[in-house]
Amino acid sequence: MKITLLTSGKVDLQLSNVLDVLFDDINTIDNTKDAIDSIYTDPPDLILVEDSFARASKGNIIQELKGNTVYRHLPVVLMVDREEIKDISLEDIFVDDFIIIQDKPIAIEQRLRFTLSRMQRDLDTSPLTQLSGNQSIIRYIQRMFDEGREVAIAWADIDHFKSFNDNYGFSRGDEVILATARIIVNSVEESKIEPLFVGHIGGDDFVFICPIFSCKHLCEEIISRFDMIIPNFYNEDDRKKGGIFTKDRKGQMKKFPIMSISIAVVLNKGALYKHYGEALQEATEIKSYIKTLSGSNYMIDRRREQA
Repeated sequence: MKITLLTSGKVDLQLSNVLDVLFDDINTIDNTKDAIDSIYTDPPDLILVEDSFARASKGNIIQELKGNTVYRHLPVVLMVDREEIKDISLEDIFVDDFIIIQDKPIAIEQRLRFTLSRMQRDLDTSPLTQLSGNQSIIRYIQRMFDEGREVAIAWADIDHFKSFNDNYGFSRGDEVILATARIIVNSVEESKIEPLFVGHIGGDDFVFICPIFSCKHLCEEIISRFDMIIPNFYNEDDRKKGGIFTKDRKGQMKKFPIMSISIAVVLNKGALYKHYGEALQEATEIKSYIKTLSGSNYMIDRRREQA
């Protein structure tokens, strides 16, 4: 990992030792122009700003970074003297965290680790559903495989969502995605038997993980709730017609049925999978078949058991 350290003086040896532990690349800069150019050219994982450096630029360096729509996600940590912390209005400075230079090295190290971890979680969280995103999903599933955990991994997505979204608009589409997220989360949480996990890959794609013995019941519960709730997002005329009549990608008029949900499940029995990609490939094959069927469906892959 890389850090950019903005300081107007010599780097404290204690701090330098901490940064050496956490970062492979430490870029120390002592002027505002070089700082902006360097950060925009080669963005670091974290920016550490000494209080005196921030004061010298009248806070403009931090405002510049946090006002940039491309780089505003970069975590900025203020490094401050214990005696001066009382004079700083942290509400007016757009930083993500701060460290006190006189703290013990282990405290500084843990604080920086916490900041990096929190920002990584925030970046990999769906802004709509607040569920874990794709990278967290991959890490969690891979950890299950590495630990040899016998779990069911289910990929779920909404059928005919695009036609609904195109016809009713993005705002109503977002409501459908939120409702689907709640249906899956509530169904999974109610089972109360670990390991449990729900993630939002993006768009209308979700993943949930549960014990093998409970996956059949969960799939049926999710489908039951989905099929009961989702028709309410259509207007009365479309509900009576059983869907939407609109043009397909070829410009031909076509009926798109009321949205349904397809769930493809793979089982990591006997530490079957070694890598996330193996499970995803088999789930994709299953889901491709399920989506040719009408209505909401699920399928649990038992091909390996029969081999």
